[in-house]
Amino acid sequence: MIADHMWRTRCVILDDGTAAKYIGGMTRGRTGLVVDGHLTGHRDKLLAGNLKGVPVLELNAAPVTVECVRKVGSFIRENGLQTVAGLGGGSVLDAVKLAALFTADPSLAVFAERHAKRSGLLVLPPVTNPKERPKTILMPSTVGTGAEVSAVACLDTAVGRRLVVSRYLTGDAALLDAGHLASLPRQLVFEGLLEAFLRVAGTMIGSYRSIFDDDGHLLIQRIVRLGELLSRNDEPGLSLAAARLSMETHTGWALMGRNPYGAKHWYVANELAYVTGARKMTATASVIGPIWREISQGAAAWGDSARLNNLWGMVTATDPSLDPDPGRGIDELMWQWGIARLPTITEETLVRTTDASIRNWGGGLPMLRGIDAAQIQHVLSEAAGGPNNFAGPHRQSTSGRGEEVST
Repeated sequence: MIADHMWRTRCVILDDGTAAKYIGGMTRGRTGLVVDGHLTGHRDKLLAGNLKGVPVLELNAAPVTVECVRKVGSFIRENGLQTVAGLGGGSVLDAVKLAALFTADPSLAVFAERHAKRSGLLVLPPVTNPKERPKTILMPSTVGTGAEVSAVACLDTAVGRRLVVSRYLTGDAALLDAGHLASLPRQLVFEGLLEAFLRVAGTMIGSYRSIFDDDGHLLIQRIVRLGELLSRNDEPGLSLAAARLSMETHTGWALMGRNPYGAKHWYVANELAYVTGARKMTATASVIGPIWREISQGAAAWGDSARLNNLWGMVTATDPSLDPDPGRGIDELMWQWGIARLPTITEETLVRTTDASIRNWGGGLPMLRGIDAAQIQHVLSEAAGGPNNFAGPHRQSTSGRGEEVST
């Protein structure tokens, strides 16, 4: 889902290591740092710079649970923080965003727990005292989610993974430091590019024609072009470029005025990831090809076939080596980028994912409206028995591995 960007985040792009010097001018009052426990080097640089002496809370890079949010909330309250700086991947940043908001208005946490059973989407009511919310400065160490500027956050509850929406979940400031992204493995950069690509593509395919279509097509072409460059060159600066594009999917014009629920693949992939415990993009890569093939065959509830073909034409104009058929072409693009899929999808997984998708996002809800259990089962069945081991056409790999493969 996308959310209207009603609250503008101050976005700053910095050279390697500059955040430690820059961040001090953005804080207010007592400040604390929440950081991924694996990022010790980056943490130490911040603590040696303008965050010297601030309290620190280390988190594991894992899906955000209610307990995790409470832990961060206690850290904020016990230290009387007026600014919370977050450094890490999407889960760490989501934990900071949710904790800052729930600390300002505890009734929102109660609301979330009470309404979690109703659907997969939790749209929070207005904040009672928005000025009580600590300022958030978010520094991503991964690419793809755009959590530092988005108005949404994922939260694992007792009844499943929920998407929480509030205008106050956007960060007050987003700092992209090249150094925080330089050590990110290339494969995770590719996954982030795919996530950003599908955020735009899925939403455009599931929306009506817009005056911003050209913006969306241009952004998609830039993402594909960066993917081509990354396949040939593993320069650290490309990770920063990928993070900038990911951020732009939330802050630019490409998705302005779109159907916020247009990217139908996200809801099924979300449940598949939760049921299997797989990485989000592994689950997404498993279902996107089957869904696009359904769209091409006229299954309008998943998206518009004409818009899909038009959009994919923009992709093949950028990379003519890709199959002109969107369903086969997206498989080829993921192969070129080395995106892994689930090796198997069991019958139990198929049933549980289908049930959760309908219960949390379907029926009378707008997210999967018009899509029934049989359609979801068909997609998951194709993902289970279809081209999960797709290896691209018989040609030299463009991903830098150099091996020849055949389908």
